[in-house]
Amino acid sequence: MTESEHETSHLAHVIRDMKNDFEFAIEMIFSNKDEAYHNYVAYAIGKGFGVRKGHTGHSVTSSDQEKKFERAEVKCGCPAHIKFKVDNGVYEVIEYVSEHNHAFVPEDQKHLIKCGRMISDTCKCVLSDMMKAGIGGTNAYKFLANEAGGSKNLGFILHDCQNNLQT
Repeated sequence: MTESEHETSHLAHVIRDMKNDFEFAIEMIFSNKDEAYHNYVAYAIGKGFGVRKGHTGHSVTSSDQEKKFERAEVKCGCPAHIKFKVDNGVYEVIEYVSEHNHAFVPEDQKHLIKCGRMISDTCKCVLSDMMKAGIGGTNAYKFLANEAGGSKNLGFILHDCQNNLQT
């Protein structure tokens, strides 16, 4: 399994296994960057909002540094964010603001949240092979969506598919 395939698979499992009542807390520990980020993404999608990695602020003292996974001010000025302290590769929550100033995405549209969309390497190969066989991107996407039991279960949207095929 390639690293990007593992990342896609790991994020999908974290999202699936996230408990509905999960909340972040100060001093919560994560073993690495991917675990911290994937848990925050899964939490965000479960609640109905998306996240972006913000600019990493470095406040270095010996082996400690702070990393921020969401900008304090995003497009709508939402104050929600999480900040981690990194010590020897271990990520600890040092700041967490959960208040939002916007409505959340409805349940039936959560699969559209950008931070949760990824095309697995397997799907990329299938899409590439279908293109080589003369099957267009839209029909290839429809095929994969049908195989997955609907576009909600696919993990990406048609636009992502078309972008992937252009690279």
